[in-house]
Amino acid sequence: MTAQEAQAAQENQEVQAAQAARPAQATQEAQTAQTAQDLLQVRDLGVEFTSPEGPALRAVRHVSFDLRRGETLAVVGESGSGKSTTALALTRMLPGTGRITTGSVRLAGQDLVTATQRELRAVRGARIGMIFQDPMTALNPVLTAGRHLDEVLRAHGNRDRAARRARTVELLDRVGIPEPHRRADDHPHQFSGGQRQRILIAMALAGEPDILLADEPTTALDATVQDQILTLLADLNRETGTALVLITHNMGVVARACARVLVMYGGTVVEDGPTAEVLARPRHPYTAGLLAAVPRLSAPSGTRLTGIPGSPPDLTLLGDGCAFADRCAFAEAGCRTQTPALTPLPGGVRAACPPAARRTEPLTTPAAPARIDRPAPGATVLEAEGLRKTYQGRGVRGRRFTALDGVSLTLAAGETLGIVGESGSGKSTLARVLAHAHPADGGTLRLRGADVTRPSRRELHAVRRQVQMVFQDPYASLNPRMTVGQIVAEPLVAFGIGDREERERRVAGLLRRAGLDPAVADRYPRAFSGGQRQRIGIARALAPEPSVLICDEPVSALDVSVQAQIVGLLTDLQRDLGLALVFIAHDLGVVRQVSHRIAVMHQGRIVESGSADEICERPRDPYTRALLAAAPDPVPLGEHARRSEVPA
Repeated sequence: MTAQEAQAAQENQEVQAAQAARPAQATQEAQTAQTAQDLLQVRDLGVEFTSPEGPALRAVRHVSFDLRRGETLAVVGESGSGKSTTALALTRMLPGTGRITTGSVRLAGQDLVTATQRELRAVRGARIGMIFQDPMTALNPVLTAGRHLDEVLRAHGNRDRAARRARTVELLDRVGIPEPHRRADDHPHQFSGGQRQRILIAMALAGEPDILLADEPTTALDATVQDQILTLLADLNRETGTALVLITHNMGVVARACARVLVMYGGTVVEDGPTAEVLARPRHPYTAGLLAAVPRLSAPSGTRLTGIPGSPPDLTLLGDGCAFADRCAFAEAGCRTQTPALTPLPGGVRAACPPAARRTEPLTTPAAPARIDRPAPGATVLEAEGLRKTYQGRGVRGRRFTALDGVSLTLAAGETLGIVGESGSGKSTLARVLAHAHPADGGTLRLRGADVTRPSRRELHAVRRQVQMVFQDPYASLNPRMTVGQIVAEPLVAFGIGDREERERRVAGLLRRAGLDPAVADRYPRAFSGGQRQRIGIARALAPEPSVLICDEPVSALDVSVQAQIVGLLTDLQRDLGLALVFIAHDLGVVRQVSHRIAVMHQGRIVESGSADEICERPRDPYTRALLAAAPDPVPLGEHARRSEVPA
């Protein structure tokens, strides 16, 4: 070969090598561009909580996801699915014995799992902000709103006192606190629940973070306040480009606020993808079960909420296989032995379900919910006319304010009366007056025709046996020092019902009726989940065989699947025992489905009342229309028509 031919051959080889390297180079450039867009990269994240008394609890397993700048991502699932633990692990704020065991968390290329405490302090608040679930426990009651924000600003290096004050007022104004100059000097108890949540948002925004982690920020809020908070978060996301990770169990909030959704169960991701696609055409059976359990404002009165059978898994006992297999109607033999991986499916969705990958059609929720077989209401049991209640404000110059202003209602045996309205509208005050926890200042209250407005001590004892309450917080309403058996037997002792052996038999029967094993009578409340504690509260309320059961927000803090179980239990108890129910809630979908009639309260008055279907379909009062308009819909806008075409 001549020198000229050798040179030509070498040039030809170089050209071929360049052509061969071009696709690889293009792939590498595409990956680099993708990495530049991804603000946060989580890979194979695992979290465990160790205990000297038993095996480690595997709270999070093999969680991977990306978050881009300005993106809105929802993380949904039941309690214990690993949502909050995942969020806390991102900045290594795990409580107690929690520790990250596997994986990486990269923020703009920086691995936070291996970062030093000094590096983490520079990230927390400044790069990643956190909004906690309960504003009353997250805020220090002895500090003013301004002091809370001032501490955050000082922690991020702002040394100018006047500048911090100006920035505090600016942040309070930005999150919608009225008169921020004056309210900055108020303490947390002087704000409403929605305003306290806004203060937490202002604190999270003080460091101008790139990512905002919001852990159940609207769970205990009314529909209108919830709508305001979600609108605020959406505005901040649009104006500042802050990425939002919203942890919630409310599918309506997901549809309202997020473009992408991550579904978690048993500490793992079982499905993720665009919100419209996942909510309209779920691929994983667990996602479909969550959607079926969501109360629909469009569902008529008398329809039953659909719960997911079974209970979440014990995370200390999880092995190989799908964690949802024992609750899944589509489970196959391999589901219990092989750990499923996320599989790409049409529509940009990934699902960890091999049977789903073989199905040609996505799962759908029932088009027509099951009707409840409930008898017609009977004779009037409870009647209120012109009830009034006022309270003295705090301090020497505290003004008296009217909580109830001439409230009138009737309640029949076997009937459910739903009470809806914003916080401060008088719902809970009405419940306490009806149950004689607080005396009325005016008006008349009759029980089975007898005037019990101002009963004697003996009459009050009899009235309280007939009218019982189920409280909102199943954690705070049970005595932690008493066993379940003692808690349920307490009303029997108070009203002198039966001897010791008779009470034990009654307690066993009440627990069984509430859907609990009588063997749990010797255990303490701390050993139970929120839904189980609420069942204990219901069993306690049923102990003296009341004729009226007043339920004050009994499902507001529960997951949708547990909520469906509790509502179904109350409905069955009403049918079997002929109970008259007063059901107070801020979820209009739940209220419509369980109620015969609805009363809408505003500023201590009932502004509208009527049948549940009439109130929800043909509201007359502007306030009622505003409540209905603010209620979140679990089906994304524009998906209703396509959803109705999918066969059930």
